[in-house]
Amino acid sequence: MPLPQPEGDWAAYNVDDTAVKIWIPEPLDRCLTLLTERFDQTKSDLARNALMIHVHGRLVFESLAENKMWRLRRRQEIEDNRKFNMMVSGPKLNDSPRSSYIKAFGKSTEDLKVWMPRQLNSEIRDLATDMGLTSSEYIRRALTAYYLGRTKMDPLMPGS
Repeated sequence: MPLPQPEGDWAAYNVDDTAVKIWIPEPLDRCLTLLTERFDQTKSDLARNALMIHVHGRLVFESLAENKMWRLRRRQEIEDNRKFNMMVSGPKLNDSPRSSYIKAFGKSTEDLKVWMPRQLNSEIRDLATDMGLTSSEYIRRALTAYYLGRTKMDPLMPGS
């Protein structure tokens, strides 16, 4: 049975026009590397798809993908030489490493550039702000929870 199109306007998700660079722990990088080979997607694609599921849920993600409203690989606009700002100003948020996170997953020594729709980036920033984290810290923790699980520790638990 095909999935219906999700309600709402998803046009803002058509293009991955925002890049966020984050540092991730080596076990997460190793996991993404293995999955890129298995699913023929880039690390950025895997991260973007996981973040879309994290923000909107699996049903919306699968519905969008099945109805060709979300592609599993990066969607670029026609090159027009626009520059995209990767820095966001705002309230002072916490980006300091937490000892329990480092103890569980190691230091974040591997870089990852995630391309995503501007709207998804905005929603992630809002979630991060609500938790008192920078968006890069929030993304690192959300991806760690999604790909490595929560059995060692919950990366999204306040105070972890």
